[in-house]
Amino acid sequence: MPDAIAYVDGFNLYHGLKSKYGRAYLWLDIVELVQRMRRDDTVRAVKYFTAIVKGEPDAARRQETYLAALTAHRPQVQVIRGHFKVKNMRISCRACGAQWQCQCQPPQQRYRTYEEKLTDVALATEMVRDAALGNGDLSLLVSTDTDFLPAIQASLELAPTRPIMVACPPGRGSPSRFDGMVTSFPIREEHLRASLLPGSVPDHGLVRQRPDKWA
Repeated sequence: MPDAIAYVDGFNLYHGLKSKYGRAYLWLDIVELVQRMRRDDTVRAVKYFTAIVKGEPDAARRQETYLAALTAHRPQVQVIRGHFKVKNMRISCRACGAQWQCQCQPPQQRYRTYEEKLTDVALATEMVRDAALGNGDLSLLVSTDTDFLPAIQASLELAPTRPIMVACPPGRGSPSRFDGMVTSFPIREEHLRASLLPGSVPDHGLVRQRPDKWA
């Protein structure tokens, strides 16, 4: 059986699941999901790329609980973390509509948002590295983000016989720019439904409980 390595774009998957199904499938066993999608393969590793949200303490706690439960239940999951960078944005002046310069008093205000950094770069690097080193027999990308197109192209150049599959999260469209380069398929709800973690996951003397908001 071929060894598969999965590369999961955590936020692409999360936002796709939430937009399509609410919170029903956020407590997801990624290894089980990959195994159901690739029944004839052995899941050698799942590399999960994400960053802990900023400015939302409750959401950050749920995210940390999930990552702890996932890695405790599935040792073959490796979580690779990026981070969020503060980004100040200007808003249009409500009085005159100006976006860049305004003579109104008081002057227009700024608001703070956060920008995810490094996760896409880390995923692309891991995919290319594994192709170059011959780690595993095939790559499975869980994302429809076409920013990964250069990584797919580089992987195919380094390992032309290595298959690359793209599993499309629900609600995120299809990777049309990948056509002719990879095999793509949608993540089916029946596979999601059958791939949830136990409600309580033992973790080195602790118990990680599925958040009530995700029930």
